[in-house]
Amino acid sequence: MRNKMVMLISLLFLMILVGCNNTDKNETREVSSTFSLPITFGDGTKGEYLLIGEEGKVGFLVGSGKKGEAVEEKIIANKANKYMWHFWGDKDSISGDFKVVGTDSEGKEHPVLVSGNDTVWQYSNTSVSPHNGADSHIPSNMLFPTSGLWKLEIYFNDKLFEEIVINVKDS
Repeated sequence: MRNKMVMLISLLFLMILVGCNNTDKNETREVSSTFSLPITFGDGTKGEYLLIGEEGKVGFLVGSGKKGEAVEEKIIANKANKYMWHFWGDKDSISGDFKVVGTDSEGKEHPVLVSGNDTVWQYSNTSVSPHNGADSHIPSNMLFPTSGLWKLEIYFNDKLFEEIVINVKDS
C-alpha cells in the first residue's frame, strides 16, 4: 500500500511538472526596443530609419523620417508588408539559410516570411550584403495572422541568432 501511495504521489508530481513545462504560453513578453540609423535621403535631407530589435545585432525597419522626426509604423495583422532586416556580426553568423519562427500570444508557432502567395519558414542561401551601416541586410515580406505580442526567433543555418518581440495591431 505504501509503495502505491509513493508511486501515486510521484506520478502526480511528474504530471504537474510536465503541465508547467510550456513556457511560451506563460512567459512575459516585452516589446523589443527601437533604435535609429542615420541616413541621407535622395534629395540630400538628413533623416533616420527606425528599426525594432537589438541595436548592433539585428533589427528590421519599422519607420523613417527626417532626423528627430521619424515615426514608427504599425505592424498590422493579416496584412503582408515588406520589411528590411539589418544584421551586424561576422559573415558566418549572418548568412546562409535565414529562418524566422513567429510565436503568437497563445504560444503557437507560425511561418511568417512570405514567398509569392505563401508563408514560409525560411529563405535559403542568403548572402552577406552590407547596407545602411549594417554588415548585411535581407529584404523580406512578413504576414502575421493575428494581433498581439509576437516573439520572432531569428535563425541562420538552424542556429538561433536573436529574438525580437513585436506588437501586431488590428487594422
